[in-house]
Amino acid sequence: MSRGSFGRTVARAAASGGSKNYRARPPVLWYLLMVVIVVGGVALATYSRNERLHPVSASAAAGQPNKTDNWHVAFALDICGQMQPSLPANTNLSAAGLRTFGDGVIDVDPGAATDPSKFTGSNATLGNFVKTYGHNFSVSATSVRLPSSTKTYTSGQSCPGSSKTPGKATLVAKVWPSPTGTGKIVSGNPGSIPLKDGEMITLAFVPSGASIPEPPSRSTLLQDLGTASTGGNSSTSTSSAG
Repeated sequence: MSRGSFGRTVARAAASGGSKNYRARPPVLWYLLMVVIVVGGVALATYSRNERLHPVSASAAAGQPNKTDNWHVAFALDICGQMQPSLPANTNLSAAGLRTFGDGVIDVDPGAATDPSKFTGSNATLGNFVKTYGHNFSVSATSVRLPSSTKTYTSGQSCPGSSKTPGKATLVAKVWPSPTGTGKIVSGNPGSIPLKDGEMITLAFVPSGASIPEPPSRSTLLQDLGTASTGGNSSTSTSSAG
């Protein structure tokens, strides 16, 4: 192609500037992208402001109570197949964030304590409830002593032949995640069991394989949770915790 012919071709292309249809086509994708950016920015700004005004503590996010929570946990003690009476109400109600009113339910209410931080987050455990209750009430990985008692029940000791479950006994804890959930044996130190809203715990000193019933206070727990009773769970045979 001669130089003159090439020049004329370039000139015609420059003069045309593309077709009329192309020049008339609106930049739809560009406008759509701008809308997405604006909407996304507004959403992020709203979320950020909400998180700043209503922060969620790490403990609350992990399913642990903060000082504004008020949770309920059914609790019972089974010694050699005999359910013990519900613990009497705490004598230090105004100072305890883990307490009971004598109805077989642990009231997890850190905000009611003089120092809520002692009962929030990872401090909301069965062991801390036992310690706060006082009256020589104690629990370890292998033993339990009932409040105002001088007798300690230690794994390896035997339940008397006259008891409902005679034989060499072990301290175990059975936990139901809810009043309608399935109970499971929790190994290790029962004192480390975290207290969860709607949970049920039976601390039992019984021989291996003995049936561990749910707390009798289940109906009270359902009332506290505002849930209609749907009937009890069937207890299953268990082995001692490893």
